[in-house]
Amino acid sequence: MQQLWHLRAEITVEPQDFPSGDTVGFMNIITWADSADLARTKVEAYFATFNWHIIGVEESAPIREDFIYDSDEFADMIERAKTNPDAIICGTFHSYKAN
Repeated sequence: MQQLWHLRAEITVEPQDFPSGDTVGFMNIITWADSADLARTKVEAYFATFNWHIIGVEESAPIREDFIYDSDEFADMIERAKTNPDAIICGTFHSYKAN
């Protein structure tokens, strides 16, 4: 059964994609899926269109009905995804300098 999933993924992006020029960071992502594997596969396919890549997934879990939102951005992402079964909603890219 399809349900909303939350992934917190470490990703690589292109240097020109963000003003900082940083190419590695974390992002929260919301999408519909029936498993963690399907959620990751959908996000990977979407990111490939930008030449972005998932390095690893720190968290992957279905969103519970009683989930308490820790930020307005996260709450908005979930609300936007609820009405769109094709949604892949990405949060803020939190970059860091790669060694």
